Amino acid sequence: MIAVALPATAQAAEKEQFAAAAGKSVALLQKTGPEFFRKSGCVACHHQTVTALAVSVARRHGIAVDEKTARDQLQITTLTVKSYRTKFQQRIDHPTGSATATSFILVGITAEKYPTDEYTDDNILDMAGKQTPNGSWTAFGHRPPLEYSRITATALAVRSLQIYAPPGQKVQLEGRIARARDWLITAQPASNAEHAFRLLGLAWAGAERKLVEGQAATLLKEQRGDGGWAQLPEMSSDAYATGLTLFALFNAGSIKPADPAYQRGVEYLLKTQRDDGSWFVKTRAFPFQPYFESGFPYGPDQWISATATGFAAAALMYALE
Repeated sequence: MIAVALPATAQAAEKEQFAAAAGKSVALLQKTGPEFFRKSGCVACHHQTVTALAVSVARRHGIAVDEKTARDQLQITTLTVKSYRTKFQQRIDHPTGSATATSFILVGITAEKYPTDEYTDDNILDMAGKQTPNGSWTAFGHRPPLEYSRITATALAVRSLQIYAPPGQKVQLEGRIARARDWLITAQPASNAEHAFRLLGLAWAGAERKLVEGQAATLLKEQRGDGGWAQLPEMSSDAYATGLTLFALFNAGSIKPADPAYQRGVEYLLKTQRDDGSWFVKTRAFPFQPYFESGFPYGPDQWISATATGFAAAALMYALE
């Protein structure tokens, strides 16, 4: 596919389309996130963290967001973190003890510019202590594709240590990041999510650029004829794999939104978005929580669909650049 420069009026219309599509997604995510917490009492990666990422990207691109809801969601998330402070200090396993879950929370609150404090310090020290001797972190849950992978857990842990490292622990934590980087270099991804998070992990951990670009090239080769990506080789393209892949490629600095591969991915997302701003993705995780409605569509498939919608919306908004 050859990139063709559009006239200014066509470019403006295209950007307006991207902004409108993403705006509907962000509005839906902000509406359903508080309802999920009200019914579950859980700060969820799919309803709070990924929403925070999408909201921060929307704000940066001038797309309207509900600032009161954003503030309320940040308060809910940080209060949950604070409530586990003693358990973090005592290194007791707890609901947010997984490196994946804890790191998603930290990545979400930094998107809302939450500063380092004694509570984030305790999170980081607990997480650092959970690093395994080979440099990786274990994912305690088995909920693919969001929380099941050592590669995902390790990449997110690296990012969390970078963002919220207590000053007095900086040298020690840099050593842990270096060990994680060495592990990620040898890690063998087996799914789209693992390929995407290995790319992010290598970029975040400061791996040699040729290694980062090699991983990006592997991801780009997996793009399907319809412009999307699939979670597994035997599956069809979906918005989770496509949104996450574009999110990873962009944030690793491996692709620009004007590149043909990115444009094909955006076209796939626009074709498959529903009228309410959502994307449907079929769950493949074993259910461990009683089913309830959060207001997001698709019944028992709503958790992964909400996550997909957050990543896909961010990918559309990056295209505004």
